[in-house]
Amino acid sequence: MDDPLIAFTDAGFRKYDRPVFPHTTWKLSRGEHWAVTGANGSGKTTFLEIINRQWLTVQGEAEYRLPKEAVATVWFNDGINYDRYYYQQRYHATETEGITTVRKFLQLQGDIPDELIALNMLPLLDREIIKLSNGQFKKMLIVKALLKNPRLLLLDNLFTGLDAKARTFIADTLTRIAGIGTQIIMTADAGAWPAVVTHVMETVNSRLHAAKRAVEVRPQPQATVQRPSPTLPAAPDVDFTTVARMNGVTIRYGSHTVLDRIQWHIRHGEKWALTGPNGAGKSMLLSLIFADHPQAYANNIILFDRQRGSGESIWDIKDKTGFVSPEMHLYNRRNISCTELVMEGLHGNPYLRHTVTAKETQFARELFAFFSLTDVAGSSFQRISTGQQNTTLLIRALVKNPPVLILDEPFQGMDAEKIALARRLLDEYCRRRTLIFVSHQPEELPDCIHRCLYIDRGKAEERPVPSLKPFQA
Repeated sequence: MDDPLIAFTDAGFRKYDRPVFPHTTWKLSRGEHWAVTGANGSGKTTFLEIINRQWLTVQGEAEYRLPKEAVATVWFNDGINYDRYYYQQRYHATETEGITTVRKFLQLQGDIPDELIALNMLPLLDREIIKLSNGQFKKMLIVKALLKNPRLLLLDNLFTGLDAKARTFIADTLTRIAGIGTQIIMTADAGAWPAVVTHVMETVNSRLHAAKRAVEVRPQPQATVQRPSPTLPAAPDVDFTTVARMNGVTIRYGSHTVLDRIQWHIRHGEKWALTGPNGAGKSMLLSLIFADHPQAYANNIILFDRQRGSGESIWDIKDKTGFVSPEMHLYNRRNISCTELVMEGLHGNPYLRHTVTAKETQFARELFAFFSLTDVAGSSFQRISTGQQNTTLLIRALVKNPPVLILDEPFQGMDAEKIALARRLLDEYCRRRTLIFVSHQPEELPDCIHRCLYIDRGKAEERPVPSLKPFQA
């Protein structure tokens, strides 16, 4: 007889002040492993939160036949109260003392887990967690969940931010733990779930739309979206020819060398991909260009035709740059609307007031409409999905109309349609602008990318641009 671990019978739930997943009938039987798919904002993460008993049952019956301590989770922002820190703090060696280390976060007392070794995390055990790269932080969360030896493992955007080697290892690990009794439910893009998945469900408007066995799911080509581009502003006039030039740049923390004698010349109008494994130093390199790293003054760096440290302010640099990174939405914890957050980015200096023009307001509206986010433009940034948040941050960078865009894994959590729209828009937008684009997925790179810097273990070299497999949307 079927003895499900979780069973919903005509159940409905409430998230904050709104009903979600009304009249839901679903069960998790023993031996099943589920992938939850759907567009951004469709309710994928919310459904995992319901399974984790985070939202009130207001209708029908929801039975949880598994103790809560037998469930482990991996969410994008687990483990840190970001209200306590500021974005640039991880680059300051003297301002991270006392912050939780990887070892303490994982509560390691004795033996080192094999997963830490396989994921190249062993050298990071005594590093403060805010100093980890996006991918390293995600690996740490996964290891923490595995150490719990859970009966049920909930994984939200599991592969986001992980390099190819880590994705392969994690997929193999899921197969291994499934063989010893752990059941897995994860959010995933259509067709992008690992082999361990046995069943797939789709969410639409916070409802379960379809549930099938994984072997019955056939890849469906994405229909081409016929959507006019927004009216793009003219690229601003510039008075520089070099965006950045690094001459033997080296960054060290104690005896640890993060960047080792980097040579990189970015001319205005060039389109660069910045690639390399998790923890290679990509974000550190970008922090030097975006005026976030204090060791820039100890190196030979030219930004916008000026020697770094020759009298320019950090705001002079930030004014010329539109910036997106995986951590930005984690540090934006205030309860403000998406539109307010976008408009706050119009000026590089957050302490100066900027009078928003009618053209800027219209461009923001057109961008929200282009990405089908008009309905959330007035919503609290904290209450929309991760994919919608990251799309909003991309809109924030574009509305600023800068001559330079630095996009560090900008498509994290975005569905295939939004990625395809963003790639097309960036190709048009960057015709007379400079672009630096970071991604672990070659298929995410805009077509306009024509140069590639590869970095690993602190050393960099120019390589051919990775072959592209464009998204179809």
